[in-house]
Amino acid sequence: PAEDGTPLGPGWVARYKNPIGEENMMRALGQQATSETFPARVASLLGQLRAQGAESTLWSTVRHRERGYLMYGSFILSRAENRRQVHRRVRMLDRLNEAWKLGIPIHWRHPDGWRATVEEARRMRDAYPVVYATRSGAKRSRHYDGEAVDFTAVNLPRRLVLEAPGGARRTFDLSNPAEPRDVNLTPRLIRWIEKHFALKKLLFDYPHWNDRG
Repeated sequence: PAEDGTPLGPGWVARYKNPIGEENMMRALGQQATSETFPARVASLLGQLRAQGAESTLWSTVRHRERGYLMYGSFILSRAENRRQVHRRVRMLDRLNEAWKLGIPIHWRHPDGWRATVEEARRMRDAYPVVYATRSGAKRSRHYDGEAVDFTAVNLPRRLVLEAPGGARRTFDLSNPAEPRDVNLTPRLIRWIEKHFALKKLLFDYPHWNDRG
């Protein structure tokens, strides 16, 4: 893990860590979730997908606010294109660190210059990994309160059967060669899961689902 005062880089990923391993992630979700049924609904969905041969991974449940800020910072700095952008974004991140009362002892500016700052931000972003990050999400992510999960499910079977907690049941024909067979990229699957598992897909964040229960 990065020590206090260390410049940005992958070492910061090892601080403010999420629960590691699915068992610990689900335990943390059960302790933090505002809905008592949220963990069970997630577990049911993932279990059904896996039982039918899908490659399903739970990536994140409960997250520290500090981690959300670091993910956001690495993302926006990794996309900076010149010295001026780096300078502005570093100043903004320092202000947010103070305004949000996080007290994270990171130096966002790399001593070897702005290009090194961008490169270390990219390495840090990829180590999390960060697909997409916004300032509002970093400040108020539903992960902080146990109201969101990140998961992927690919290589879905060509004939997928899902049964919702309320008893609704549907068979999805995914045999067309054009089908992505990816739960996060199949609109009719997303709509059905949203309705019957009381979840909400965040469309611009590939693995992210919010609780609606």
